[in-house]
Amino acid sequence: VDADDCEEVAILIGLKIFANEFVAYARLTTPEVVAKLSARSFYIASYALCGFSNFGSIGIMLGGLTPMAPAQGPKLAKLVFSAMIAGNTACLMTACIAGIFYEAD
Repeated sequence: VDADDCEEVAILIGLKIFANEFVAYARLTTPEVVAKLSARSFYIASYALCGFSNFGSIGIMLGGLTPMAPAQGPKLAKLVFSAMIAGNTACLMTACIAGIFYEAD
């Protein structure tokens, strides 16, 4: 991501984690953000926002897994946060690879 675009991309990633990817993509496609970001930063941010690793997903995972193994609830509660971190890391690594292969027009 270009240095001038770091703040806006960080805001988008924060929105993805604390709200969800749909909110972040909605902001990414607003005319103000599109005009502010370089084409390369827009491309990288598009990849960084992919995925379902956010706090809402923690609730979905706990709600789906805990009934299957009720005795394991406390262990699952610790595990799902690590899973969210791993998912975000995977999304950010995908964005890094996309940035390596980006070619300007």
